[in-house]
Amino acid sequence: MSILLSSLRHPFKLFNYLGLRLCYRLKTKKVPFLPVYLDIEPNNTCNFSCPHCQVPHWTKEKVYLSKEDFTRIIDQFPNLIQIKLQGMGEPLLNKDLIDMLEIGEARGIDMYFISNGSIMSDEIIERLLKLRRTRITFSIDGATRETFEEIRRGGNFERVTENIARLTSARGMAKRPEITCWTVVTRKNIDELADIVRLARKLGLDRITIQTFLTDWGKDSMREFTEALSVRDEVSRLEEAIADARRTAEEEGIDIEINYKDYLSKKHKCEWPWMSAFISSNGDVVPCCIIADPDTICMGNVFREDFEVIWNSEKYQKLRDMIGAHRLPDFCRNCYIDADG
Repeated sequence: MSILLSSLRHPFKLFNYLGLRLCYRLKTKKVPFLPVYLDIEPNNTCNFSCPHCQVPHWTKEKVYLSKEDFTRIIDQFPNLIQIKLQGMGEPLLNKDLIDMLEIGEARGIDMYFISNGSIMSDEIIERLLKLRRTRITFSIDGATRETFEEIRRGGNFERVTENIARLTSARGMAKRPEITCWTVVTRKNIDELADIVRLARKLGLDRITIQTFLTDWGKDSMREFTEALSVRDEVSRLEEAIADARRTAEEEGIDIEINYKDYLSKKHKCEWPWMSAFISSNGDVVPCCIIADPDTICMGNVFREDFEVIWNSEKYQKLRDMIGAHRLPDFCRNCYIDADG
């Protein structure tokens, strides 16, 4: 809905968005409209080693997207409404990140990135607070040092919370940029959800999002790490923790969003192949941010051919046909509650 509201000011973008929605509804194999929303990966490196993340488990060449290459990418999308500058790394490790946010904003695009909160110099704070169309989200997966550092391995709880507080304090009463946090529920932190809500309020954040879905990134090799943390089967415990988090958010006066029971199904199919795409830091196109690795599936490369060609390639048409018919590729199955039919 936010994309639709943002597009109302731009008739061409609105037409493009509605065209994409129609193609998704009809499950067409070809899509004659380009995405209005993209995930673009600034870098594939991180200074944390979270066990449920792909990065600690791969041996890729380190790649940092330049602002020039970022511009080359978005030049191929005339009707962009939103960009999430996010991939499998810590975005603020890329020295061009804020330049890219500024470039996007200058084109009237709503920008968004998620940070682990470990990097926050005075210069970064000053530049971030000049942004007006950007949402900054911090990952907070524990209300205590012990829980946070067990999940966010390599992180320092005190440093992260201090960095977030410095940013929100420097913003003061201003409404922009929006500063929020995101919590992924695991067996390690499920009993701290209400306390994480209180922490978010204490840190001056505008909203907290709680995600109950834990992906295996479409990889058998990652399943042992994600299943050890997943709360997918702990229904009663999860419902109680979510209800407690909601009550606490109301008491603390902070907005809360719960991504709960949001698995895909035969009736509610994935929108990504019709609506959006993930572009990795080297220009490879991946169907979605849940896969987020061109080694798993690569649809093409935007630095070698136009995205418009990739978007309606045989690979994309086959993927749309498979998802439309509920013949799910292996890398899609983890997102579906009824993957076997």
